[in-house]
Amino acid sequence: MDLLIIRHAAAQGREEFAREGLPDDQRPLTQRGIDRMKMAARGLTTLALPIERLITSPAIRAVQTAEIVAPAVEVRESEPEGAFAPDAPVEGAIDWLRKQPRVDGMAVVGHEPNLGQICECLVSGRANGNMPLKKGGMMLIRFDNAVGYGSGKLVWALPPAVLRALAD
Repeated sequence: MDLLIIRHAAAQGREEFAREGLPDDQRPLTQRGIDRMKMAARGLTTLALPIERLITSPAIRAVQTAEIVAPAVEVRESEPEGAFAPDAPVEGAIDWLRKQPRVDGMAVVGHEPNLGQICECLVSGRANGNMPLKKGGMMLIRFDNAVGYGSGKLVWALPPAVLRALAD
């Protein structure tokens, strides 16, 4: 199975949004974030990944990112999952992934620092803070067998600028 990990695109500033009195999970993408993610998604299409499921954090910025990525990975709709919410524990996300039916490919849209820590746990067995993702960045992890701590192989890690460059 291939697991595509995607950090949400650039969102409105946390402090600026807090002044509106709304919860942080309602913080939307900026127009620049949307435009750049559309370009990155076009670049993603050049990689021809077999994605069957698109899972997203329930936070608006992640859902909006998933909506942009969905056509690029040829998935009709995303599935919200609390295990990938901004403050969800890394262990809960890995446990959720382990329990999923096996598919050729799954994509997950979420947040830092969780996503980087999830990637580290899946590849090396523990989180050390060494695999952060930039906003709009992506990593592909491959599992020959069951999903679990240390059982994944990092295939690639691409910053958003490289993904956008692939679109040209």
